[in-house]
Amino acid sequence: MAQGDDEKQQHSAADKGKAKDVTANGVDGAAAKREPKRDKDGKIIPEGKDEDKPEELSEEDQQLKEELEMLVERLQEPKVELYQPSLNHIKDNIRSSTSSMTAVPKPLKFLRPHYETLENIYKKWGEDPKLKDAQWDLADVLSILGMTYSDEERLESLKYRFLAPSQDLGAWGHEYMRHLALELGIEHTRWLNKEGAISDLPQMEQLLNQLVPFFLKHNAEADAVDLLTEMEEIQRLPEFLDEESYERVCSYMLRYVGMWREGSQQEWATD
Repeated sequence: MAQGDDEKQQHSAADKGKAKDVTANGVDGAAAKREPKRDKDGKIIPEGKDEDKPEELSEEDQQLKEELEMLVERLQEPKVELYQPSLNHIKDNIRSSTSSMTAVPKPLKFLRPHYETLENIYKKWGEDPKLKDAQWDLADVLSILGMTYSDEERLESLKYRFLAPSQDLGAWGHEYMRHLALELGIEHTRWLNKEGAISDLPQMEQLLNQLVPFFLKHNAEADAVDLLTEMEEIQRLPEFLDEESYERVCSYMLRYVGMWREGSQQEWATD
């Protein structure tokens, strides 16, 4: 009897030891859940999904991606006659997708990996006076693609916009105009502080004169007023107003009067 009891105790201790090992190694799901995998942005990766697996594209998206890649390749070929049609096609694809953006438009997403290539093409074309028009259109494209950079301090959109001035900036959509306004504010601060601005005051004024009317026309008085304030041009506001925008702008400014410096408030309040 004593010997039988000893054997039972030994088996019981061994079983407990195995249970501890199972729990420690995470086999017991109830006792120790596995930590979910996360991607580079910290988001949980669903079970069965590979983080490094290429994104699956629809047939339509794949066709667009291949088409844009082909157009970029044409810009690198020696056949100059292909440049302008290729650029026009690229611009048409971008313009049709940026009129109302809720996410990064597909053409910008597919062209972003080729940004450096397009920049090098732009520099190369600068050596040939015959390619001036094509270079201008390429700067147009690069300015739009500059929105895809998370580092706003680079001012890529503004840089290439100054290299390719246009009277029809609004055709690229509201988000592009807002992005330009953001970069213009940063540029103006750099210019004031003499911190390596890429433009001069006349260039900034010219762009300001395009952005403010666009914002006011599209019920974005906040963007217009904020830009004028940041550029220290709030005293010019009356020259941009009409009967439709006057009431909206006054209402906005009276609601947020505390956001402006005291000197600026006095200027527009007394005008």
